Amino acid sequence: MRILLAILVLVPLCVFGGSGNYYSYSVNPKSKVALTGTTNVNSYECVSNDSFTRGYLLADLLPGSNAIYFSEATLGLRVESFDCGNRLMNRDFHNALGAAINPFIKIELIEARALANSMPGDYGKIRIQLSLVVNGVSKQTDMIVDFSNINNSSYTISGSINLRLSDFKIDPPSPALGLVKVRDQVTINFNLQVETILITHK
Repeated sequence: MRILLAILVLVPLCVFGGSGNYYSYSVNPKSKVALTGTTNVNSYECVSNDSFTRGYLLADLLPGSNAIYFSEATLGLRVESFDCGNRLMNRDFHNALGAAINPFIKIELIEARALANSMPGDYGKIRIQLSLVVNGVSKQTDMIVDFSNINNSSYTISGSINLRLSDFKIDPPSPALGLVKVRDQVTINFNLQVETILITHK
């Protein structure tokens, strides 16, 4: 499966939908996942051109808790799917992220919690705990996502997460014979339009 962060599409329904629900989801092709950063010269954006496919997820609500716990919720996005708008930049970027040995950026969703001031409704915020694997190195982190309800089964999910390449044992690439220095911090941004369908529930 090739959808980084598409697992988040089910968070609104899981938080408000009860325990043991099993969903299918599809992502609108207009959705976007991009990695942005800066160099000593300018800024850059690398956009994934991977196809968004359908997927499935099982989520459980622990009784007496507002936390949703997930199992086998791991997805991946091909490193070489990112296009930085320049052939040489693409090559350096893909090599720096270890695409030859670890071709996928992987994400495992661990749990999700609605923020205290975010009540069920047409929009809100949710805190996500996840494990991110880049260049074969795993790191747990939290992030906050925004969602808005388009209709009863469709949502817009957006958010961003800041990362340091060095945390994943990645040496920032240095294009143009080292004259351009890519800075360590990068940001993954996503804006997904998603439709969900409840398949089974406890």
